[in-house]
Amino acid sequence: MGDQSDSEALNTLPLRFTLKQLRYFVAAGDAGSILKASENIHVSQPSISSAISHLEETFGLQLFLRHHAQGVSLTSAGREFLRETKALLSQADELHNLAGALSDQVVGIIEVGCFNPLAPIIIPELCHGFMASHPGSDIRVREAHQEKLLQQLRVGNIDLALTYDLELHADIEFVPLAELPPYVLLSASHPLAERDILTLEDVVSLPMILLDLPLSSEYFMGLFRQQELKPTIKARTALTDVQRGLVGSGYGYSLANVRPNNMASLDGNPLKYIPLHSRSGDTPPPLNLGIAMVRELHQNKAQRTFIEYCKDRISTNQIPGMDFS
Repeated sequence: MGDQSDSEALNTLPLRFTLKQLRYFVAAGDAGSILKASENIHVSQPSISSAISHLEETFGLQLFLRHHAQGVSLTSAGREFLRETKALLSQADELHNLAGALSDQVVGIIEVGCFNPLAPIIIPELCHGFMASHPGSDIRVREAHQEKLLQQLRVGNIDLALTYDLELHADIEFVPLAELPPYVLLSASHPLAERDILTLEDVVSLPMILLDLPLSSEYFMGLFRQQELKPTIKARTALTDVQRGLVGSGYGYSLANVRPNNMASLDGNPLKYIPLHSRSGDTPPPLNLGIAMVRELHQNKAQRTFIEYCKDRISTNQIPGMDFS
């Protein structure tokens, strides 16, 4: 009788914490900072702080030492709690995936990284279409430059990344989806905007707006080096909207591999994308767009299904949000 009463009591005991609160705690523990955790998982700092305080009060533990302007550090109890929390969350994810497998549905969270310039163009249509087809799925997107995407893959913050085949090492598997050749980006009113093709010789003496992202800028500068040319760089920016705005206002030209459906800058100035050719008439080396993932990491059903969805929706001749006219 005593055992039965204890069991009944446990079954009616209210759960005083949530998996979401545990995930916020793990994000802060891994980042060593509430601010960095907020940036990594796109949740407000007060929400993360509140979740941690609730867990500390619920379990009667001090999980973190707070350092003024220097983030947080785990206590010894916090480190052990973090280890067990990760194991619990992993089991919860496995249970969720098992339920989907038993019901033959695609369910679960997919953490998708995307290269900054691609994200606003590709991600909305791609992810909306996938989640509409698989209502049990939840795609969470993080945008970053190439170096950070690879770092996030290796530490497990994202499951896969839509990006280019730049500086990939043996530990990263890459599934190619499409080739993106380079274009010269010009204001529609530029004297060269009516040309069918352009070479680097046509623009090398003109002021250039360089999209200055890690590895990407090296690719663009490499195009000039291959032709033994040196561009006249007038401005650098890591933001494609600034790049397109400066070009649209006539500040200079730029190079790009992404040609969105929207052929205008944010302030409404029309743009032109002119195919870039070499002196011999060939197209310079393209960037290969695809899916990057950690080679030895097993993908679950939701992740495998998303990869197949990307293969079906993305090719050299069709990419969501991009113009191929």
